[in-house]
Amino acid sequence: MSLLSLVSEPRRRVRDNARGERLSALARRLRAQIYTTGPLLVLVKPLDEIAVPVRHGQVRIEPLQRRHLPALAELNRERGDVEGDARFEADVAAGYGGMVGFVGDALACCYWWCDGTMPRHRDMRLLGLGIELGEGDVYGFDLYVDKRHRAGGTANDFLYQVESGLRERGFARLYGYVVADNRMARWTYDARGYRAAWRVERTRILRRWRNRIATIEGDGQVPA
Repeated sequence: MSLLSLVSEPRRRVRDNARGERLSALARRLRAQIYTTGPLLVLVKPLDEIAVPVRHGQVRIEPLQRRHLPALAELNRERGDVEGDARFEADVAAGYGGMVGFVGDALACCYWWCDGTMPRHRDMRLLGLGIELGEGDVYGFDLYVDKRHRAGGTANDFLYQVESGLRERGFARLYGYVVADNRMARWTYDARGYRAAWRVERTRILRRWRNRIATIEGDGQVPA
């Protein structure tokens, strides 16, 4: 074997490996565009028993109003939610309720809710959640806590105050959902006493989603 071959062979292998990795990445992206799965867990929490967190009182909450939208836009930028501003504008216009939480002077948390007297929420149509809100039922959505304020039980305290506020409004059951592979969110909801009522198996082929309701095995605890 010539000296030139000894030098060029490793370079060729590196190029071939790099080309193979690029082709594999391209194939994964193409598969994701053609076929995607995204299972969800529908959660329910009775509001007759609301556990008080150990670190209660560090979050100050207010009813969400239009004047909060500029600060919520900052949260959307922080989490990279490019559609959030338009979505929140539409939610205010639809008359949905909400709460915001402050840590000091900073708006650090948000939470939206609707009941059966309000326009049917888009999640019911787009995600196929299978939730039918009756008397005493409320659906919570778009919970977010600023990453800079998540330490020290902020989410737990905020959810406690949200749940208490909804109970004071006369609601008895709180529904929501969580992405099945979001372990941090599932742990938070489990700690607050939420239980998985059923599972939504979501499959996207090309641009069309198909949703199928599946039962939950076991006691319905939201597993970590």
